[in-house]
Amino acid sequence: SVQLCMNSSISIKATAMNETTIMLTPSPGVQPEFLATVEPVSTDASSQQLSLPFELVLDGYTREPWSSGMMTHNSEDTSGWKTCYLLSTDGRNRLPGFLKYLRDRKKACVAKFKDSAASTRAILVVPFDPPPIPSEQLPAGVDKTQLLYVKYLADDRVLSRGKKPAIDPNKQLQIEQQKLKEKQIQMQQQQKIQREQQQQRQKQMAQQKSISQSTSSKKGIGGGILGNLLGAQQKTQNHLDVVRAKRRNNDLTPDLTSGAAGAITSFREKVAADLEKFKSDNGTFVTKVSISLASLVNSVPIEERDKVTMDVFKYVVYEQVEEVGMDKWIAAKEPTDFIDEIVIVVYKEGHVPADVLEDLNKADLPAELKGLSRHMADTQSKIAQRKDKRSSEVIMKQNIVGEDNVVVLNTNKRDRRTLEQIQKDMLEENGGDMKRSRFD
Repeated sequence: SVQLCMNSSISIKATAMNETTIMLTPSPGVQPEFLATVEPVSTDASSQQLSLPFELVLDGYTREPWSSGMMTHNSEDTSGWKTCYLLSTDGRNRLPGFLKYLRDRKKACVAKFKDSAASTRAILVVPFDPPPIPSEQLPAGVDKTQLLYVKYLADDRVLSRGKKPAIDPNKQLQIEQQKLKEKQIQMQQQQKIQREQQQQRQKQMAQQKSISQSTSSKKGIGGGILGNLLGAQQKTQNHLDVVRAKRRNNDLTPDLTSGAAGAITSFREKVAADLEKFKSDNGTFVTKVSISLASLVNSVPIEERDKVTMDVFKYVVYEQVEEVGMDKWIAAKEPTDFIDEIVIVVYKEGHVPADVLEDLNKADLPAELKGLSRHMADTQSKIAQRKDKRSSEVIMKQNIVGEDNVVVLNTNKRDRRTLEQIQKDMLEENGGDMKRSRFD
């Protein structure tokens, strides 16, 4: 069959007795443009001349085997095909470009028209693979680049004789119904075989159970506490053999679209989309990601809510910040009074506040430096407490001076501190080296 092309069409008109004008239409609805003026060239290989109409339109392309020029050239039975060479006489050199277009796409140009001599519908083909040009059979002075090899068939019905007849839709429907019935019969037979096998297994298990009971009764297991325990164990094992089944494949593959996994996956996709928008916005340097635990676990079943905690969602946010920001962004949690709601602020590179960097650097200190800073803070607080205590005692003594009825108790108490505590307090009061005062 011929595949029509809507991109271009070609028209051929006879301008003289032996000359034909070929017109090319670039696209449908556009006026045709001049391509070439050609005339037939007689050779020994093409003794028969083509009878072309006054106007010929080539409006299709095809890759069918009969459109090949080499097939017609090599085949002994040409089935009525005639061949001819057409020579361009206009001198504009446009045929080489047209033939290159056909070779690159490996398709032939086709036209159908009414043959006035035979009163049939003829077909003309310009193949993309013409046979070698017989140089010794061409007239002298003919330029090979200006030759156009064409094939001509007086009756296009010859092409449809070798095709397979179309299948009747009713017959096709009957064939499909027959196949469906055969499949149903096979399914029924398989189900019947499975039922029989299941019944055989049940019979075998019942026989084994009866044999075990008879042997247990023969051995005397049925009497006493030990016999009752062994009998109950055997019954339990028999029941397990009946109930035991293979694990379904669905239990091995978790569902990532529902439950706890679905909530985490949807939250990760939402955070990733928001961070991608933040990354593409060059004018925004700070964004906030809010986490509300109550709204995120609203659709999660109660038995799975222990898997979706606030730490899990925080980890998802920090993970997406590292992936999208390529380890260049900083994420810090804002202080909040709520346990199930937090806000994480994301900063782009170079736009992190100094206080946030200071807090992050504190978190990155080693354990020894953290212990030293904690000890210094505790020491300073203890010194301030002792000074306040001494000042309060002095004020109290000044207030009670001159009163005869007042007696001060517990002024000379026993010092119950250890030597290490005394030395430590002395160093703290005297402002000694802090490194020497580390006793913990």
